[in-house]
Amino acid sequence: MPSILVLAASRAINAQELTALPSLGEVQLNDVTVATHSGNLNTADLAGSKFETAVSTGPSGHHTVSLLGVIANALAPGGKLIVQEDGSEDSLKKNLMLSGFTNTQIASQNGKGAGIITAEKPKWETGTKAAITLKPKAAAAAPATWTLDANEDEELVDEDDLLTEEDLQRPAPANGAADDCEVGAGGGRKACDNCSCGRADGVVQKLTKEMIDNPTSGCGSCSLGDAFRCGGCPYKGLPAFEMGKKIELPADFLLADLE
Repeated sequence: MPSILVLAASRAINAQELTALPSLGEVQLNDVTVATHSGNLNTADLAGSKFETAVSTGPSGHHTVSLLGVIANALAPGGKLIVQEDGSEDSLKKNLMLSGFTNTQIASQNGKGAGIITAEKPKWETGTKAAITLKPKAAAAAPATWTLDANEDEELVDEDDLLTEEDLQRPAPANGAADDCEVGAGGGRKACDNCSCGRADGVVQKLTKEMIDNPTSGCGSCSLGDAFRCGGCPYKGLPAFEMGKKIELPADFLLADLE
């Protein structure tokens, strides 16, 4: 079977033109298969052929990705392609790469601007399968854990030993800063008239009859109702009233509550 495929863009090629092609100077013509008008070739035209070398010539832009794909399909794995074309070498090299060729090199360029570029078909055929040995995944490391010896004599700490004498003392009362308040008749401290330490808020005042007949208010809020009265207000629970005007007591109010 011929080992060299020659493709020409023209409709015919003579023996002199054939031997003038690159790499064909000393080749026997019996080893050559010629395909003219190569721009119209398709894969079926060269089906079953596996050439060792292909030589293709044509004008600028002749070697499209489609034509180069037909040539690649006709070459044996590792086969060599020699292309002679006028025009841009960069464009031709790009088409060779897109067609699957590798090791693309510029062999020479003549004075007329026609360059010669060589390329190779990969040493494997399209659709070739190969087994890939994947590196086994490393087993996940077990999470770190603590181990305790059941026979280990661990000394336990008594929580009470961590307390100091100061921790065991009873805390001072919240209003302890009011110890300079005036001493009352019973010997206990009582809130001052202008109390600012909070003792007055903790003392619940008793409601008297005088306070009912002639109500007054030091803060000005007692007459407005429970929503505005402090926690120790003696008027707590009574309706709103007018200052200096007797308070009308509700029917369920117990006079025994008055001092």
